[in-house]
Amino acid sequence: MLSLGVTFADVAIGGLIDAGMYSISNTTTTGAKSTTRGVGAQNNGVDELFFAASEDLGDGLKANARLGFNASATTAGSSLTNRISYIGLSSASFGEVQVGEQWKPGFFSILFIEPTGLVSTSGAGLVGPAEMAAYTANSITYTSPSFNGIGFQYQKGYGEQAGNSSGDNSGYRIDYRIGGLYVTYAGATTNMASAGTFKGNTIGSSADVLYTATNNTTQVKSNGYGASYDFGMAKISAGSFSSTVSSAKSNSTAYGLSAPVGPVVLAAVFSSGQTTDSSANSVNVKAQRYAGFYNLRKRTSLYAFTGTSTAGATRKTTESAIGIKHSF
Repeated sequence: MLSLGVTFADVAIGGLIDAGMYSISNTTTTGAKSTTRGVGAQNNGVDELFFAASEDLGDGLKANARLGFNASATTAGSSLTNRISYIGLSSASFGEVQVGEQWKPGFFSILFIEPTGLVSTSGAGLVGPAEMAAYTANSITYTSPSFNGIGFQYQKGYGEQAGNSSGDNSGYRIDYRIGGLYVTYAGATTNMASAGTFKGNTIGSSADVLYTATNNTTQVKSNGYGASYDFGMAKISAGSFSSTVSSAKSNSTAYGLSAPVGPVVLAAVFSSGQTTDSSANSVNVKAQRYAGFYNLRKRTSLYAFTGTSTAGATRKTTESAIGIKHSF
């Protein structure tokens, strides 16, 4: 019998395809109006393909790896780009360490209290801290095991710029779960590049530039906290988030509700806040989004939503979409 002496880890291939028909209407500061219609990933924001592997190393230690890609099933000539890829070690007693491109810790604080969970083309219907809702390349992340419902995550990322620290970042999240209650607090710091800009939400085809960095050590500091409670027949949530650079800042507060109605889950989120630039000019922003989800099976669902965001007296973005999402 021939033996090659080769062993294989457990490997999984998975992904997600999301396609929705959408209509986006924008009103600019001058009152000019325009409408864009198309097809794209309106629930997840992008299609995904990934390869995941794990291997039991013994004594409760496991090796984990993931190679993920962004894709687009609705765009001609679409190419794959890196998305959430890492390698790491984990154990039930120690927790997990991952190295690669990963979600910022604060992303999950937002995700767990935003009941619609939508990442659409325009982002209409939610105003919040974009600095925390992203993923970071060249990062090391530690996630603790749960201690009586309390969990902790810390991340350190690097901009990898010669001679300066622009792009370097760090973030953390503390969670508490018991029964239907979830409480979270998160923070993040990112070094801006010289001439880099700190902006508010894109509303009405534009985003206010709140601050322009003049060196490579200027920091964007963000934090947020929130809570949700699942009653079974309904889930309520609330959160508050802010980002600051020197005297410029962006803050928002959001309230959410979701409830199953037969085979359909209905969800709504209402948010409001204010952006202030380095010259102390302030703009009030507010948004609301309504969504419905129908699970055809465990991995396939239909969705529909409409959302509106406004900034100041005239700027406005409205998006409506209907689509289908399948995970494999």
